Amino acid sequence: MKGNIRKSILEVLKYRFNLDEDKAKEEEIIRSLTKNVEFKGTNLWALIFAIFIASIGLNVNSTAVIIGAMLISPLMGPIMGVGLGAGIFDFNLIKFSLKNLLVAVVISVSTSALYFWISPIHSAQSELLARTSPTLWDVLIALFGGLAGIIASSRKNITNAIPGVAIATALMPPLCTAGYGIGTGNFYYFAGAFYLFIINSVFISISTFLIVRFLKFKPAHFVDEATERKVRKYVWTIAVLTILPSFYLAYRFVQEEIFRQNVEHFIAGEVEANELYTISQKTDPETRSATLLIYGDKVSDSLLAAINTRKAQYGLGDADVRLQSTLSQSNTPGKKTTSAETEKYLKLMVEKDNRIRNLENTIAKRDFHDSTFKEEYRALFGGAKEFSFSKTAVYNDSSRIDTVLLIYIKPEKRLANTEQLRNWLAARYKTRKIRLITD
Repeated sequence: MKGNIRKSILEVLKYRFNLDEDKAKEEEIIRSLTKNVEFKGTNLWALIFAIFIASIGLNVNSTAVIIGAMLISPLMGPIMGVGLGAGIFDFNLIKFSLKNLLVAVVISVSTSALYFWISPIHSAQSELLARTSPTLWDVLIALFGGLAGIIASSRKNITNAIPGVAIATALMPPLCTAGYGIGTGNFYYFAGAFYLFIINSVFISISTFLIVRFLKFKPAHFVDEATERKVRKYVWTIAVLTILPSFYLAYRFVQEEIFRQNVEHFIAGEVEANELYTISQKTDPETRSATLLIYGDKVSDSLLAAINTRKAQYGLGDADVRLQSTLSQSNTPGKKTTSAETEKYLKLMVEKDNRIRNLENTIAKRDFHDSTFKEEYRALFGGAKEFSFSKTAVYNDSSRIDTVLLIYIKPEKRLANTEQLRNWLAARYKTRKIRLITD
């Protein structure tokens, strides 16, 4: 019974995960992959155009432009060629692919460096900075992206997975970022970006090697068992040497993110819980330090000191957390400091409060309605041809904003005593802030 169940499960898995059903012929797959290895003519011009597009996208921080460059780029050709050559033990193909990959890298980095050298915009934007600190997650993206790429390339009908792989593995942006590092003289950016490109290239090649061996492609030349073991040894040695630095970078990345999250939890749990506002925040995960500029009606040095004693509860026991008040409580409570930075933040807070009041007034104006007003007015003062009411904002010379109830009435007959009407409205709506217009 157990044997039949296990056999049934294996048959279902084999049916679902079978890669042989729609596989193209081996000769066609090899021909398709190898024709994109060499960089000359169309491939070379497409590469140069893609470099310029990606460099411009990184320069102006445009994700859409960068994605377009990745779709144009032909860099996948020689990288998959290396993996294919290793998988079928075609050492000439490996050498040929590596030679063309080197040509592509030199052209890409040189062109990008030239662009950033002459570009008037030299600041590093977020899209560029994202390519300077590769981690273990980039290894996984390259590995699974490469697996998807080689499987898609081995089908009879090429699927839309190839463009997706080009976007996911992002070969072009790291090279352009490396060119930015050279063009601006920033070795840190060059090293980080070029390492990301190496990660992508190595693990796309390894993915290609794994699928080629899994599909049992015939070797291009006869190889003995010792040579086959040597090839596998080289492949895994390169993989391990490539992946090792990413473990450290991933660990540092995780620690930095945990520190940032702990600071945010500390702000939410202690600062905001005491009805205080953080109007300036400087967090440095590398030195485990954070400086918070605090504003609020209840702020005091003693309260901030008490809050800081509870930082250990948020995993910040060894961190240097500094809470600075925008108000000086030493002599005159509520007295503003003379710091130019403090004055700037206080002004921003006032502007923010005014915007909030305006939005509240707008919402109140839109939501206000009174379905029984017409009947009650008719019973007390007679009928009305027209009437309307709404909440609105009134501005005065001191820039102070008041919310008032604006009421317009067109009575059927002249009102004898408008003061009586005002008193009724004030009592009905429980406010003296009423503007009455009668016609």
